[in-house]
Amino acid sequence: MKQVFLFTILLCGLLFTTGCNKFLEEQSQNEIRPSTIDDLRGLMSAEGYPYQVTLDQVTEFMTDNLQCNGGQGQANYTKAVAKGRAPFTWSKDVYEDLLLPDGFSNKTFVNSWETIYGQISGCNVVLDYIDKVSGSEADKNNLRGQALAMRAYYYFLLVNMYGKPYNMPGLDPANSPGVPLRLRLLVTDSLYPRNSVAEVYHQVEADLKTGTALMKAYPQNNGIYKMSPLAAYAMLSRMYLYQEKWEQSITYADSAIALKPGLTQLSGYLKTGGYYVYNTVGTPYSGTYQNRIYDPGLSTEIIWKYMPHASMVGSGTTTDEVLRPVLSPTYSAIYKPVYTVSNELLQMYDARPQSDTAVYLGDLRLRTYFRANGIIAAPIIYYFFGGSYGPGGLGIRVSEMYLNRAEARIQLAIKTGNTALLQPALDDLNTLRSARYDSRKAYEPVVMTNVQQALGFCRDERRKEFPFEGHRWFDLRRYGMPSITHFYEEDPGTGQTFTLAQGDNRYTLPIPKAALERNGLLSQNP
Repeated sequence: MKQVFLFTILLCGLLFTTGCNKFLEEQSQNEIRPSTIDDLRGLMSAEGYPYQVTLDQVTEFMTDNLQCNGGQGQANYTKAVAKGRAPFTWSKDVYEDLLLPDGFSNKTFVNSWETIYGQISGCNVVLDYIDKVSGSEADKNNLRGQALAMRAYYYFLLVNMYGKPYNMPGLDPANSPGVPLRLRLLVTDSLYPRNSVAEVYHQVEADLKTGTALMKAYPQNNGIYKMSPLAAYAMLSRMYLYQEKWEQSITYADSAIALKPGLTQLSGYLKTGGYYVYNTVGTPYSGTYQNRIYDPGLSTEIIWKYMPHASMVGSGTTTDEVLRPVLSPTYSAIYKPVYTVSNELLQMYDARPQSDTAVYLGDLRLRTYFRANGIIAAPIIYYFFGGSYGPGGLGIRVSEMYLNRAEARIQLAIKTGNTALLQPALDDLNTLRSARYDSRKAYEPVVMTNVQQALGFCRDERRKEFPFEGHRWFDLRRYGMPSITHFYEEDPGTGQTFTLAQGDNRYTLPIPKAALERNGLLSQNP
């Protein structure tokens, strides 16, 4: 019965993404509707939260955090390289290229536009029905707050994928096309044009603030897997940072940190978590390789967590029909994985090499956020071992609040000339770094007096802290869309260099052609 109910509701909800001209002339007498708050809770968990979906499978390939090592003369490696070509080379038809018959095979969540709007539809079902079901007002209003906060999260993703950056020089966000705002689940023939970037941000802000007020007024212990006032504060801090509203970003980072200030001490769970490290006497220690920063049993800084669909998880072989930063053959003492973490990123970490038997390891993020090939005789190749594995995940962490607050304070110091703001910003950065460095040596705080230098340092820390959690592409956009160069090679000697120029239009993703064909009111990005 529940499956029939979900199917009926979601058919209505997906009207916007499927583009049907007309769903039903009249409602069926046999239509199953939600009748209790528990029905809506189940729907919210199944279709409103991003559990078992993948929201974005392309932007990680488009950043400067990844490099291509080529097919190296091996047919199966060459095939694996080709799967990532479209996003890695910034194809203007990236979604269509990934859907070609001889291209990427697992197409379930390739189309982020359709996937994210499907999640928005789930939230809208909850919001449309919540006053029509039985249940206490407290339960209804808390769930209403969750649905609003999640809808804001999704629209924030969409507008930063398919709209120009809010802070783009010379851009008026009020006149720049964003994405269509679909705020009700009405079965109509209406098509929706693109709202402006400013309108989408305004809706994100309104949903987050209303959702926060409701969840605070009607509190429930929903844990880290549901939206909460804390998570909404974190999203508001992020949103205002993107808008360059520095004071507001600081205010909401303050609110989040006041509720949850603790950071995970990586030294405390290296061996417990099972990483390739060295113990206090220099003896190699190896075990399972997993990014445990989203493991609630080990990490103290999770604000909100979700698990992507299993399509983001695989064995690491060339037969994986998975688009992720580990499109690589299994370990080899001869051949490199076809896509690995860029050397540029790896060299940013102040860490001892994987093969070094020194007791002090430096910045532990290199060992806990990435995986090495594990073959002592071979050159160590680091590549991303995603948070979607095992007890990992994705979401929002406390560390972002320290970084948001530090960046906003430095930007205010630059804007106002008030250099007194620099020290509290450095305090935030040192608080984060001290939790990331090997504690077998006393952490030495960073000291600097130049605000521009401090801004660059803060941005580098952000890059090192969130290498593959969905931040880098959005950060590059708001940093002025710098030029990026990728070297791509399938067969040895055939390599090409592709460049994304500074300010390139491809920093804004193309709307999938299927969406344009369904909705004549949509306009394509340049």
